[in-house]
Amino acid sequence: MDWTHPEHVFGSGLEPIALRVLWRAGAPLTGSEIHRLAGKGSVGGIRLALSRLALQGIVVSSRIGASTTHALNRDHLGFAAIDAAFNAIDPWTQFRSRVVKVVTEHGPDDPQSVTVAIFGSVARGDARLDSDVDLAVVVSEMDDVAENLADELRHELGAATGQAIQVYLTTPARLHDAVRLTDPIVESFRSDARAVSGPDIRTYLQEHR
Repeated sequence: MDWTHPEHVFGSGLEPIALRVLWRAGAPLTGSEIHRLAGKGSVGGIRLALSRLALQGIVVSSRIGASTTHALNRDHLGFAAIDAAFNAIDPWTQFRSRVVKVVTEHGPDDPQSVTVAIFGSVARGDARLDSDVDLAVVVSEMDDVAENLADELRHELGAATGQAIQVYLTTPARLHDAVRLTDPIVESFRSDARAVSGPDIRTYLQEHR
């Protein structure tokens, strides 16, 4: 899963990126503006992608003075499918929903007490396609339920993202020990962690600093 450009699930070229920029903008943009907002490829590459999309009719290009602007053709037969796809492909929202589902079905009786946070390269926004997804999971106690929950998260989220899921399973008491021993992973939690469900992991770290 490309967490920064999830539209790459539709293809590795610049066409999906250009389409998503235009879809999010909702207004005509020049090739240079699309390139700036996309943050990928070159201006020339974006313009070639726009030309190919214009041949399909899904992008309409208009000459205004010395500039050419591009906009999505919302009357195109394919627009409804594109609109639905881009509305649906929000990896963070979908990931949170999957996590809540797994924790509710396989976690302890009080699923809201379980902390799940992403840390590492995905949280920082510099993950590659082959990067693992690092999850911190904080449960009240280490038991068979907790171990089974970790296994289910690895299985279901791995299938959902196409990436290996690394689970750091811990408890508040173990986090306290990690802080006391200045375990390097604690700093990663403090600087990188993005809350997915349950209490923020920093709450446990602040209590024992």
